[in-house]
Amino acid sequence: MTAVQRGTGCREGIIDADADALWALATDWGVMDWWGNEVEEAGMKVSKCYLEGEKGSVPRTKVIERSNTEEGGLPIINRETLIHEDPVARRLFYNGTDGFIEGVRNYIATWAFDALPDGRTKMHISSVFDVVEPGNAEYVRAVVEAVYDMIFKGLNQHFAAQRTAA
Repeated sequence: MTAVQRGTGCREGIIDADADALWALATDWGVMDWWGNEVEEAGMKVSKCYLEGEKGSVPRTKVIERSNTEEGGLPIINRETLIHEDPVARRLFYNGTDGFIEGVRNYIATWAFDALPDGRTKMHISSVFDVVEPGNAEYVRAVVEAVYDMIFKGLNQHFAAQRTAA
């Protein structure tokens, strides 16, 4: 029988943007103009992103084509399917392609956005996943949490660029 390791990832960050603006950007599911693409891990650089499905419908799938997967032995294409979107609670749930990091199965993540009194937004990202050999749950946790940190950084850079352009 295959050994299965259970894993989780979790991060919170402050985004220097109004919660409504952040929600609008996050739910434009096929767009990753805000992604900083500075993750060092092999296989995590995005070369192209597009939407499968209808904008605004659930489910819909963000297709991420990655440019440096040869280094990490990972699939070139990763699909993240939005399976639930709650505009009242400002929460998203989505799953990721099995194997987007070595050994990963059953990746489910959630993003939540809380408006702060100063006009910024607290963003919470968490995930659960299984890892089978030859993967390692601690390695996967470190990678997904580094990606979550890059999400916060990329979103903050995106909104800073918008303010500068205005």
